[in-house]
Amino acid sequence: MRIFISHKLEDVATANLIAKELQEIKVECYLDLLDNSITENGKALTDHIRANLNDCTDIIVVMSNITRFSQWVPFEVGMAAQKDMPTATFLKEDVSLPDFLQYWPRLKRYTDIKKYVLARNDVDREYRFIYESVSQQRKTEHFYDVLKQRL
Repeated sequence: MRIFISHKLEDVATANLIAKELQEIKVECYLDLLDNSITENGKALTDHIRANLNDCTDIIVVMSNITRFSQWVPFEVGMAAQKDMPTATFLKEDVSLPDFLQYWPRLKRYTDIKKYVLARNDVDREYRFIYESVSQQRKTEHFYDVLKQRL
C-alpha cells in the first residue's frame, strides 16, 4: 500500500501529520512537500503528479474550508477515481464537503488513519483468498463499507 496525500498548500501541517502517522505504522506515502524533484509548472507538473499518483494504491484528501479553491485537489481526485483507487477524505475541521467528495469515508482524527489502513488490509486479505476474480470496483466498494462501519 502506498497512499497519495492530496492537499492544498495551506493545509501543509495537516498533510505532514498524516504522512507522519502513516510512516509510524510503516505505510508508504507520497506527499509533494517531501518531493524535492518538483521544479516545473504546467504540463511537466501535471505529468509529475500523474506519475506519482499512478505509483500509489490509495488517496487521502485533506479537506478544509480553503480546499474548495484548489485547482489540483479535484484533478488528483479525478485521476484517482478513474483508477477506482480507494479514497478517503481527512476533515481538517467541520467543513462542508463538495458533492464530488460526499461519497467517500471521512477520517476526522489522526487515529482514523490507522483504522483506514487496518480496514484496507483486512479487505485485501479477504479478497485475495475468497474473491480473486472480483473487480477492483467491487473490492473498493466493500472497503468503503468496512471502513465506514469502523469510523
